[in-house]
Amino acid sequence: MGRADLHLHTTASDGMMNPAMLLNYVAACTRLDLLAITDHNTLAGWERAREFQLRRENDHLHGLELVPGIEVSSRDGHILGIGVTKLIAKNMSAEETVAAVHEQGGLALAPHPLAWVPGLQNFAGVGKRLLDLPFDGIETRNSTVTECINNWRVHWLNRRRAKPLAEYGGSDAHFLWAVGRTWTDYPGQGFTALRQAFARKSTRAGGLTWGPVSLARYFRDRRRWKNFCQQHHVTLADF
Repeated sequence: MGRADLHLHTTASDGMMNPAMLLNYVAACTRLDLLAITDHNTLAGWERAREFQLRRENDHLHGLELVPGIEVSSRDGHILGIGVTKLIAKNMSAEETVAAVHEQGGLALAPHPLAWVPGLQNFAGVGKRLLDLPFDGIETRNSTVTECINNWRVHWLNRRRAKPLAEYGGSDAHFLWAVGRTWTDYPGQGFTALRQAFARKSTRAGGLTWGPVSLARYFRDRRRWKNFCQQHHVTLADF
């Protein structure tokens, strides 16, 4: 049985961990064997991670399967493209975004579909569009504390579809302590097996959300990170 985290962010967008930190943490501290770096509207995080993984001295990372991914800001909410290697334009409709992912042979997934946090526009889901779009899977376990109830709502809505979507878990981690907090179990090993599991709806979401204390830490660290970037003239991703 394989275990994947399909929703991870690095310093290539709004994460506080660089790709090298992320890979080393996954290898040393988790049971994950597959991960997708899904930075907002960029593939740079995956590209940097892949370069680091392939260095001669990093043979401890060769057992990890690193899948290219991106979290696209569509006009209707965020959509994950897993297994894509070309940028997908933001601000398209959800239909156009899903089609663009499929044109590259990727998996189009609906992350935190019911998420909505005032003042946090980069945490928006597709809402009930998840019921009429041809997604390959739906995120029913997101580790962010705001999704504690939404995770169950999404699962409930999905089970009442005429043809339920495959369900998966993704940590949506922006910090090391959240990596692998929620995950996807699937039969077999590797991306080919994962793709087949989505098609057969044999994926399984696991893990738990982090709590209020962690949420306070998240906003504290996020504020500190933004202040640091401004002080040192580091450009935050425009997503």
